[in-house]
Amino acid sequence: MSFPRPRQTAISVSIALAAMAYTSIAPAAQTGSVVSLESVTTLDPSRATPDSDAASFVSADRIEGNPEDQLHLYGNAEIRRAGTVLKGDRITYTQETDEVEAVGNARISRQGASFSGPSMRFKISPRTGDMSDAEYEYAPRNIRGCAKNIRFISGESTVFDDAKVTTCKRDDEAWFIKMNELEIDEYDQTATGTNASLHFMGVPVFGSPWFSFPVSRERRSGFLVPTFGMSSTRGLDLAVPYYFNIAPNYDLTLTPRLMTKRGVMLDTEARFLYNNFETTVDYALMPDDKEMDDSRSSLHVDMSWRRDKLSAFVDYNRVSDDDFISDFSSNVRESSETVLPQEYALRYDETYWNTSINVKKNQALTFDHIDYYKPYERVPQITFNGYNGDFYGFEVGTTIEATRFEHPTFTTGDRFVFEQTVSYPMRGAGWFVVPKGTFLGTWYQLENLDRDGGRFTNKDPHRTTPMFSLDAGLVFDRDAVWFNREAYQTLEPRVYYAYVPYRNQDDLPVFDTTIADLNFATLFSENIFSGYDRVSEANQLTSVLTTRYIDKTSGLELFKASVGQRNYFSDQRVNFYTPGDTQMRESPLRTDVRSDLLASVGARLTRSITSDVSGQYSSAMSRWVKAKAGVRWQPRPMSLVGLYYRYNYSSERDYTDYQNDYIKQIDLAVQWPITNRLFGLFRYNYSLLQDKPIEMIGGVEYLHDCWTLRFAAQRYTTTSNNDETNFFLQLELNGLGSIGTSPLSELQRNIKGYQTTTRVPDKIGQYDYYE
Repeated sequence: MSFPRPRQTAISVSIALAAMAYTSIAPAAQTGSVVSLESVTTLDPSRATPDSDAASFVSADRIEGNPEDQLHLYGNAEIRRAGTVLKGDRITYTQETDEVEAVGNARISRQGASFSGPSMRFKISPRTGDMSDAEYEYAPRNIRGCAKNIRFISGESTVFDDAKVTTCKRDDEAWFIKMNELEIDEYDQTATGTNASLHFMGVPVFGSPWFSFPVSRERRSGFLVPTFGMSSTRGLDLAVPYYFNIAPNYDLTLTPRLMTKRGVMLDTEARFLYNNFETTVDYALMPDDKEMDDSRSSLHVDMSWRRDKLSAFVDYNRVSDDDFISDFSSNVRESSETVLPQEYALRYDETYWNTSINVKKNQALTFDHIDYYKPYERVPQITFNGYNGDFYGFEVGTTIEATRFEHPTFTTGDRFVFEQTVSYPMRGAGWFVVPKGTFLGTWYQLENLDRDGGRFTNKDPHRTTPMFSLDAGLVFDRDAVWFNREAYQTLEPRVYYAYVPYRNQDDLPVFDTTIADLNFATLFSENIFSGYDRVSEANQLTSVLTTRYIDKTSGLELFKASVGQRNYFSDQRVNFYTPGDTQMRESPLRTDVRSDLLASVGARLTRSITSDVSGQYSSAMSRWVKAKAGVRWQPRPMSLVGLYYRYNYSSERDYTDYQNDYIKQIDLAVQWPITNRLFGLFRYNYSLLQDKPIEMIGGVEYLHDCWTLRFAAQRYTTTSNNDETNFFLQLELNGLGSIGTSPLSELQRNIKGYQTTTRVPDKIGQYDYYE
């Protein structure tokens, strides 16, 4: 078992395959042997004759000579042996030396690779020869080039003198690599070149006096493609990785990274693979940060193991300081991380049950070093889950969980949970009814009660709660028409009743529970909280009505609209926070008889225009508290315009508070062709409340037949309300690799529906280039 080879300069592979194709020509067939031809309808690789036993076939306009001695082929001359084709205007074949001499339009081809020149000399049996002023091509990878001379030294070595290689068309050499000599060693599977220079648009942009690279898909030690970019906090950012292929299952990558405003960082990534075990360790160290005048570092360990039904994994992350990620990441998601997981788990799976032990610690990247933002750590958590989807028609589920919660400043303790659910689904054509019953028991053993100002007095509180629900729905359909398209229209009413008796929970801590967001999924839940620390009382009925238009021919959903609301028959008495909790924000108890109204509409207006609108209306405040709207036009690939609006209402108006949920934003995303080859890219996310852009990215892509250039500039606001600016510049040379820092991940995240202009190579069949 071994790792896949890392991305390296790939042009060598294609050259090597082209050269290697001509070092495996078999000896000529013995004179006098009888060759029988069989008529078959398909090409079958298993029926191929071994090269050592292959016969030679010759054809020409005129053939002279003695097959025992020498043959002269004139006009459209051709010799075939074991899939290799030798051609020329005039060919002389000498039986004694097994040598072919071709004059005029000489050509050798095999499996899509070909050499051509004015003349050629080639000894088939020792596999030696030469060709002057040659051009070569490897069609499967679209690689071509030329050389002053090609020398076939032996079956294991081929030398190109004064060689040039490119993936551009014959009359378009936008880029090419030029070298004095290139030697390909088939036995060692390596290629060695001297005095190589990369030319782009006629200008040499990179050179190296010596280089070595693999000619197969096997991994090899060597430099990987360097990356560079620019940032407002790091300055010029240049990384030059070097890859060590230590063993088939173990490798190491060292990446020196120079940042002009920060200093030098060394990133070390080690990977190890053995049977069912896989691990990656990534350690980055900057001995002296110019800005911080201190050492900075990060560590990431990713480990997984599986054997039969037993599995384990480790996900460990740690940084030297709270600002490390925001300072050194060029990704807005990474720079917004506030909690780094440090998780270890062991799990065992059976058909109807599984059990696991999990330790989840964390490093909280706090603001002003306040421990309140640090979540509880689970040290450990032991869980058993059982499920049977058809136990005499019943669905039965069991969860048993024991967890130790630790925190540096809050009450700590142990929590034991037992949850048993039983449901009896009944379904038919156009209807379903699912009654369900649940028993939930939660027991605590608390410690450090004095940390919360005397809010907790009972060291071993507990709560046992039964829960009941009934879920039922109908589906009606009829023939309909949607903008002149034949369709089915459905009408889908659904009701959900839940009953949970009240339990006083003021003496229970909140370890890992939150208030569940109200949406169409949580409308069909007994509990308004997620987690085991709080269970809300319930005597409520949810009603949802959905209608759809579905295309009769394709089954495509053309239109969908839903509206839903929950009706309460009792007031809320269970609070999220306990009395006396002055550090937490207030969570007012609900007294309304109805929940907020949810509504959503999605439509495919035309083949290229789609729209979605959703909202949450509060009858208590008589206003919309949440809204999302968007329309996207995508008339063809790599052409789209998206306009979106997002609104979240909150009574808090402190926009600098990172916990504040008050949002009012517009978002414009564009990928559009300016010309046939030039594409514009743009995303603008603007806050109407703060009157400032939250994130912007703009750039261009230029698509050529054999290269692509991407440039993008990005600016965004980090979690600590600092502005970060990044620049991306990438030159992608088809068949060779890319130079610079790729903006693709940021473009895909920012522009919904973005499609890269890079062409995906077609899959090559075994006989696609059979000649």
